[in-house]
Formats: sequence, C-alpha cells, structure tokens
Amino acid sequence: MKRYFTPILLWYAVSLSAQQFPQYSLYMLNPYTYNPAYAGLENTLVANGAYRQQWSSLEGAPVTAHFNAHLPLFVISSGVGLKVENDLIGAHRTTSALLSYNYQMELSRTALLSVGLSAGYMQYALDGTKLRAPDGVYEPFGFNHNDPNLPEGKVNAGTPLLEAGVFLQIKRLQMGASMQPAFAPVLSVADNNNLKIEPKQHYFFTAAYTLEAGRYLAVRPSAVVKTDLAETQMEISTVLQWNENIFAGASFRGFGNNDRDAAVVIAGLKINEKTTLGYSFDIPLSPLSAANRGSHELLLRYSLDKPIGAGKLPPIIYNPRFL
Repeated sequence: MKRYFTPILLWYAVSLSAQQFPQYSLYMLNPYTYNPAYAGLENTLVANGAYRQQWSSLEGAPVTAHFNAHLPLFVISSGVGLKVENDLIGAHRTTSALLSYNYQMELSRTALLSVGLSAGYMQYALDGTKLRAPDGVYEPFGFNHNDPNLPEGKVNAGTPLLEAGVFLQIKRLQMGASMQPAFAPVLSVADNNNLKIEPKQHYFFTAAYTLEAGRYLAVRPSAVVKTDLAETQMEISTVLQWNENIFAGASFRGFGNNDRDAAVVIAGLKINEKTTLGYSFDIPLSPLSAANRGSHELLLRYSLDKPIGAGKLPPIIYNPRFL
C-alpha cells in the first residue's frame, strides 16, 4: 500500500495514518515477509536479506532493511523463523524483531495447511531535529518548533506485537492470508502525552502458481492484495525462470484511480547453487511520479537446498517455491 507523507509535515502524517507496513516488490521471492505460516515450508533452511529505497531522489522517502530466516521442524510437523526489520521514513524510524512458529497439517498427499503466529517487539523513534513547523524558529536563530506537539529532540516508544497467518499448498498452487499486527498496544512516550502512535492492522492475501512451460522454462504468476480496511491495493506479477538459473518478470501495482502506484521490472540470477540475487525497479505511476525517480529493491536469498532435521518427513507436494 502506498505510504503518503510530506517531508515537512511527517509528524502529522503519522499521527493521522498510524504505522504503515513497508512496501516490497519482490514479495513472490520472499513469502515469509508477509506470512509467519510460511516458515519451514521449503523443507530446508532459508535466509533472506532485502534492502529497498523507495521513491528515489525524494527527500525523506522510505528506506527499508529486512532480514529473515526460517526452517522446518519435521519431528513436530512445524516450522520456526526469525524476522528483523528497520523502516526509516524521514524523521520516523520503526524497528521490529519477531520470532514465529507454525503448525503444519497434511490435508492429503498433495495438500498442506499451515497456521502460524509471530511474537516480538516494535520500537518507534522520532527525531524532532528533522522536523520543521510553519511557525518554528530555526538556525541560525536557534531551534524552537513553537508547537507543543512536536518534540525538539529524539523520542522513543516501544510495544510488543503479534502477527498471525495461514498458508495453503496444493500441488503447484500457494495461497496465504495474514494479519500484521494481529495485536499491538498504542505506543506512547513518557512525559509527552501528545505522542501516541497506534499500530494499524494490515491484511495480506497472496496467491502464486507455478506452470512448467517447457523443459527449461517455468512461468510463475502471483498476486498480493493489501488492505487496512480503509484502503485496498492489489499487485499482479508474472516471473519467467529459465533453466533454473536466471529469471525476469514484471508487476503492476494498483488498479484503481486512487491507488495506482507503479509498474515494476524484475530480474535476477542464481549466483551459485545456494545463493540467489534479485532486483526490482518500480516505475512510478502515482501523483508522486513528478517528484521521484522510481524505487529500487535488492534481495539476497540463501537456501541450504537440502532437508535438515530428523523425524517425520514432509508430505509429497510439488513445491511451487521460486528457486
């Protein structure tokens, strides 16, 4: 979902719209980002590192760093994972760390249902020195916002949070639904009752299918729907993979007049048998297109690429994972 803000009035944007979930264009390569129920479903250890620079050249635009790792626990039909994320938007920084667990149920020899939960902590920080108010007095005449709602230094607040999701695999089809956060108290800062941030619930619905189009070519259409029940945005993607080594594709984000955001170009390759590099470039289509040069995202993925652990083996499913 698009994250609207004005660099000068970032404080008011956050006060009105609450915390917004970061955007990811390479969501199809990293399903665990959106859904804790995906942990361990690739039957091996997987780690992902992502870096996104949104709305390049626009001052105060979002910059996001993300890391996650997950693996299966076959002996108890489960998966576990870790997710760490740092999202910087102008004067605002949100950092979170969560551990996840899911339970996986075999519905048939070709169908698997996973139910997952993440628990962790989110830290919010606001750097008042980066804010400017219309009536403020600033260097070289001093530094005073002349506004009791705006801090003149750095303030912090933190809260525990929960995320929940379900994920279904049926042969080459994947479908998932998640809520982030499922629970999180309102953040408030001691000695500043004017700073209250309410983490806003976002709902994600994903789907992907893998189609073998020949001996060397695989086609993977995918889609994600994101909503906070006030705004809804859909993204549709198609990625082509050649000989299990290189891939390329495109996405379109936002199909309504009010949520049209970007066309996305995707490319990547396997660096070696266990490591994959992905890149995406967002061509802006929203009203902000006149003020930025697009968005860049890099994803580095590591897969152990062999079963780990002992005990109950996973069901026989044509896993539609990408690479």
